[in-house]
Amino acid sequence: MKWRAQGINVAGLLAALPFFLFVAAFLVLPIIANINRSLQDASGSYTLDTLGLAMSAENKKAFVLTIQLSVVTAVIGGLIGLIVAWALSSAQGPRWLHSMVRSFSALASQAGGVQLAYAFVALAGTQGLLTTAIRKISPNIADAYTLTSFWGVAVVYLYFQIPLMVVLILPAIGGMKAEWPTAAASLGATKWQYLRDIALPILWPPIAGALLLLFANAFSAYATAYALAGGSLNLVPILIGFMISGNVLLDPGLAAALVTWMMLIIVVAMGLRLLLVKRSSKWLSK
Repeated sequence: MKWRAQGINVAGLLAALPFFLFVAAFLVLPIIANINRSLQDASGSYTLDTLGLAMSAENKKAFVLTIQLSVVTAVIGGLIGLIVAWALSSAQGPRWLHSMVRSFSALASQAGGVQLAYAFVALAGTQGLLTTAIRKISPNIADAYTLTSFWGVAVVYLYFQIPLMVVLILPAIGGMKAEWPTAAASLGATKWQYLRDIALPILWPPIAGALLLLFANAFSAYATAYALAGGSLNLVPILIGFMISGNVLLDPGLAAALVTWMMLIIVVAMGLRLLLVKRSSKWLSK
């Protein structure tokens, strides 16, 4: 009774308790354990040397390549996804087509892993259907593109990056008031002036926030890149996998340190996204 008087919903807290226990068991505790392991050396003594070793010259190259891949797929996927989302919100077309694109975006944004990699191998691999067809027309073009290269993995990442951008930015575009273009036109503004002076200043925070989420999504992807490139592409998630599984080398402490640096980068990106979303919600909620 005392908790109810203070505005605390005891029934709601009890109902949410399984969720909190799940988050604690599979998210909070593993993060704490990983950070604790990254601060220890091989003998178990606490030190910062392991974190420093994770930023050695070779590991820095892996971080740089992973960041480059994440930025490229976030920018290209974000731009294409923004165009698709804007078309869905403004263009007049068959309702079934809008529903199909929205449904596909929601589904494809969660695609990934080994199954997506093997689908692209069957399509654009060395002996894939598309590669075989192109090789009959122009062998040079077919041999110039490989799924194990940087751009090969980037193209596969775009399969889920573009739909994810559509899912993320559609609510923001839908929050734009229908009266704003009419009001701008009544004052003599062109469509370009409306986009430049009204739409983009309001939409840039959610667009930037969505790009940050796309960056984090690509930065932490593992199964797709590993199934496609294996050890031929020096990405941080693949490097961590090798250190844990022991296929090439076994160093759980260094792997934990690499994960800690990855978490730090992702936390910074998500923190910036949170600030941008709060800023945009002030306009879109009015």
